[in-house]
Amino acid sequence: MNLSTNFTSDEATHSNYAISHGIDNSLPADKLKDSIQFATNILQPVRDKIGLVFNISSWYRCSALNTAVGGKDTSAHLSAMAVDFVIAGHTALESYNMVLVALKDLHIQFDQLIIEKNTKTGANWVHLGVKKFGNRNQSFALSV
Repeated sequence: MNLSTNFTSDEATHSNYAISHGIDNSLPADKLKDSIQFATNILQPVRDKIGLVFNISSWYRCSALNTAVGGKDTSAHLSAMAVDFVIAGHTALESYNMVLVALKDLHIQFDQLIIEKNTKTGANWVHLGVKKFGNRNQSFALSV
């Protein structure tokens, strides 16, 4: 199912971790509206501005998956209002910079835009999360 022109519910729920650990990460009906709003009002305008594909590694996380991957119980992933990604063909830093410029140019409010790095594996990605109210427009780097 398309959530917006370029984002689907399959992308929203896909998790290699969930698949390999037998966790059902299906998008419940009460989160569908949030995922559509996030895709339509945040992700799609940013993608349109940048013109490049987002390689999403994590979007919606059910409670069991969020706990299993060490996510906080306040994570925007739980409400389908956050994504972890890199832009195709670009580093996490390049992706972060492109998205930050697009968010500012488009006057899109966001809660956090973070470059995250897994210190054990060396993997890098960008986290973009929003809240329904009280977005902080925070941007920074973080090691996990």
